[in-house]
Amino acid sequence: MLTSKDNMENNNFNHYYMKYEKVIHYLLHRYNIKYAYDDYFQLMLIKLWELLQTFDELKTNAMDKYIYTKLKFYLIDCIRKYSKEMNRFIPTSDNIMLDQSYVEHYHCELYSMLEFLSPEELTWFNLTLQGFSTQEIAIYMNKSESTIKYYRKNARNKLKSHYLF
Repeated sequence: MLTSKDNMENNNFNHYYMKYEKVIHYLLHRYNIKYAYDDYFQLMLIKLWELLQTFDELKTNAMDKYIYTKLKFYLIDCIRKYSKEMNRFIPTSDNIMLDQSYVEHYHCELYSMLEFLSPEELTWFNLTLQGFSTQEIAIYMNKSESTIKYYRKNARNKLKSHYLF
């Protein structure tokens, strides 16, 4: 059940929602957000609520400028995070990697490594060269993270002994 304090906070947020809704729409249009517009709008509303909770009048009197600046930089962070996630390479389920350019980039002779790396270690090596994290490799190989770390340790030891890394 809502107390009078909760009811007052809801009315207070509704006031600020009406005040800053156009600012949020302006920022979304300014940064040309078309895909997932509603998702970004919701994230910005949540951030607005958080900013209203943490705003300190003793530090700054310019609440409008504070809210605008914080929302702007939060949106930029969200865009960067989303673009970073979209640029990740995802392994396909049939063991074919989407990006095979690591062979030319690192100039590794993968066929010679087949002789001394186990298939699991070689898979770990290929995925690591493409920039996947231990957690992502574990999901891809359907193994635990500790097993992947074990493959990493063995592969590194074998690579050190053969190539003096």
